[in-house]
Amino acid sequence: MLSPSGIELKPTDADGISRVEIKDSGSKQLLTWDRYVRLNAASQAIKATGCITVLDAGGFDGALGLFLPDKNMDLIDPATTGGSVLQIPAADNSYDVVAAVDVLEHIDPKDRAGALKEFARVAKDYVILNYPCKDSKSAQEVVLKLTNNHLIREHVEWDLPDSNWVLSELAKYSFVGTVKPHTSIAIWIGQYVSLNLAPDTATVLNEHLIQNYADEPTSSALYHLLVCKRN
Repeated sequence: MLSPSGIELKPTDADGISRVEIKDSGSKQLLTWDRYVRLNAASQAIKATGCITVLDAGGFDGALGLFLPDKNMDLIDPATTGGSVLQIPAADNSYDVVAAVDVLEHIDPKDRAGALKEFARVAKDYVILNYPCKDSKSAQEVVLKLTNNHLIREHVEWDLPDSNWVLSELAKYSFVGTVKPHTSIAIWIGQYVSLNLAPDTATVLNEHLIQNYADEPTSSALYHLLVCKRN
């Protein structure tokens, strides 16, 4: 994962949650193509809600904020802020939106229901999720075979989230959602394999893909974007 510059994480009153401050939103062009497209999709959904406060749950370095510099965004992530999305140190309805972009598939399946419950508890209006869809399983298996990437290994060994199940879990907490498939599996396979096996090509390749193929139509989607609103 390429981490862009232009982001500064500041402490908050909540242990494990940091404030995301954007110094240079243009550094999003330095992201990998696959990360760019999923963060861009989630950010467009967040913009459409008109909401102001956002908790980026499991967003690692807070790169989602590069796409939303005008939002009040906090971050919780075990690797960077020391907080857990399974036990968010925030009151009920603390944020207009809780967004988890490519997070749910990296949570042990036995803990996923608990994570969704926490997202729903902390979100006042929306829970917005993005993750690789189950239909991409065969592509994930091929990429794992070629790269042995530990993140893709979790996709394969833990299995990918089922969107119908996710929607049914969030419905328990009065959230009703829609699912939008997006992003080309075909482009992702080549991009991700190249990134892992020939990393020296990553900067040029990702810049070209972002500039020319960030909105490429697809017949076989890599991701599901779920936008769930409190009913």
